[in-house]
Amino acid sequence: MQMVGGKGNVIVLCDLIADLSLRISGFPVVAQDLQEVTYLELGPGGACNAAIVVARLGLPVLALGEVGRDEFGRTVVDGLQREGIQISHVVRNPAARTPVAGVLVDPAGEPAYLGYAGDLRVLSLPDAWRAPIRSSVALYADGWAEHEGVANVVLEGFQLARASGVPIFFDPGPGNPRMPDANAWHKEAAALADVVLVNAEEARNLTGLDDGVAAARVIATNGKTAIVKRGAGGAVLARNDQIETAAAFPAEVRDATGAGDSVAGAVIYGVLRGLPLTALGKLANAAGAAKVEKLGTGHSVPTPDEIRDVLRRNGEDVASILPEVPF
Repeated sequence: MQMVGGKGNVIVLCDLIADLSLRISGFPVVAQDLQEVTYLELGPGGACNAAIVVARLGLPVLALGEVGRDEFGRTVVDGLQREGIQISHVVRNPAARTPVAGVLVDPAGEPAYLGYAGDLRVLSLPDAWRAPIRSSVALYADGWAEHEGVANVVLEGFQLARASGVPIFFDPGPGNPRMPDANAWHKEAAALADVVLVNAEEARNLTGLDDGVAAARVIATNGKTAIVKRGAGGAVLARNDQIETAAAFPAEVRDATGAGDSVAGAVIYGVLRGLPLTALGKLANAAGAAKVEKLGTGHSVPTPDEIRDVLRRNGEDVASILPEVPF
């Protein structure tokens, strides 16, 4: 699975939300108490994080999703455009309200989330999105859905991509416990995907297995690539009968928010470039380490130079993993 000639877009499908990030002095946050906020930022979040990483790594990215014609929707669209991501097919619906995540991060870098579901109206894959998906070089979506229509759109998009021979990348994420049968549609999406990224809990939800290596083996059937993210424990990568364990790179954790999205963006780049599993694991872990060292999401996801710096200071062959010249 490798992009040839650099033609076509990487498409990021749905979960175009705004993040309101705040760094606080600590948990718990108590009613009638006052805590100082030392960092405050409003910007694109959700799947936009992965889209920005992919774009910064030099690949053309097209966003497909829905936002409201509200201040948060403008924040998302303007933020994507600022990063060079194509927004021509984003539905800006005056009847919709853009979902927002409030992210509270303590000094240890651990986040808590406040979710505003908004109100989205797209219930099935729009006809205008079909041609871009068919001609894309990759399709990525995560499993966060505040509305039933989002799950429908993602599954329809994956089915179309599968029929068109387009590589599919899926990160189920924590899902939404308020959505009926959330794990069922995650399993369906994972079955359609070529590359599945999960943490230990998500791997357990998909396979019923507690062991990350065993879960990776189950997911990585029929040529799929499975990546089990283990935070400070690194990652397990599997493809067919090949298993690789990639050690995490040391990092000062300032904010873990968006680390998984940054890993996903790096994995999309690495898989399309044809990196072997060993190099792919190093690139993924370097992207995650580079992110946790920064506050915020959106425009604060890592740059290629920051990812290279992690690789370089850990003695890795940077040119073989993330060369200066885009492919």
